Amino acid sequence: MPEFSTMLSLQAQMMLLLAIGIFLTKKHIITEQGRACLTDLLLFLILPANTIQSFRIEFNAEIFRSTRDILILSIVLQVFYGVICAVCYGRYAFARKAVMQYGTVCSNAGFLGSPLTEGLFGGVGLLLTSVYLIPQRIVMWSMGVSYFMQDDAAASPGGRTRHRAVLRKTLTHPCILAVFVGMALMLTQCQLPAFLGKALQCTSNCNMTMSMLLIGAIIGSCDLHPLLDRDVILYCVIRLFLMPLVVLVGCRAAHVGELATGVAVVLAGMPMGGTTTILAEKYGADSAFASKCTALSTVLSLITTPLWCLVV
Repeated sequence: MPEFSTMLSLQAQMMLLLAIGIFLTKKHIITEQGRACLTDLLLFLILPANTIQSFRIEFNAEIFRSTRDILILSIVLQVFYGVICAVCYGRYAFARKAVMQYGTVCSNAGFLGSPLTEGLFGGVGLLLTSVYLIPQRIVMWSMGVSYFMQDDAAASPGGRTRHRAVLRKTLTHPCILAVFVGMALMLTQCQLPAFLGKALQCTSNCNMTMSMLLIGAIIGSCDLHPLLDRDVILYCVIRLFLMPLVVLVGCRAAHVGELATGVAVVLAGMPMGGTTTILAEKYGADSAFASKCTALSTVLSLITTPLWCLVV
């Protein structure tokens, strides 16, 4: 089926770039200093550009009416994911808890989900996916980033003062500022000057290449043995099986339309996003653990995603 071949092609591209990153690290072409530079380049330029670019979609009253169900569903699901983060990962120390929490609210739906849902459901599937991803992108760069600030909050003296400092640090994060800019562009439908829009698009297009190279570099610098860590397996079960199953049952119980249900279930079963590893590397969480989760969930999604596509 063409939609599965598209997904396999994207997965193959990601794995190839990952392998190149590992190779460059083993050959000491990407050093520890180079990893730090790549991390800052992604967080302060490429990811903000990608975030702004993702909001540059047509959005008006008619589109809102036709996509209202999927938008409401996406908001409800983000709340549900927040509950999972609070209930399932509370016993973990910061280094792994932040990774599992962020990896739950933020999947790889942006890279893999859009072409897959377009192949499955056509142009309307792509439109629904674009709208579905709006709440995820807002949450991943607001509450999601705050998960990596938990350690700062715990270590800082003073109650309100430390929380204000962490809140200020979170709100001034370049990727969160990019959400505000992107939302303004989407709601006002403001058109950027041609040269600026093209520069933004070109920078945004670097995202997958640079992200996967960096993740490969992190993997190449870490001891990933054993890959089948118990916590990695637990995360994959939650991300790839539990979440899409709950979404499917909930949508059927609420009599959500078949198309919206199909898009929501497929996107709920996407693997961990590469951004998780990048943020873990930047903010002192367990980046090796994040790399394991990203790699294993991506490989397993080659099996689980077609199954969910058949179910819906």
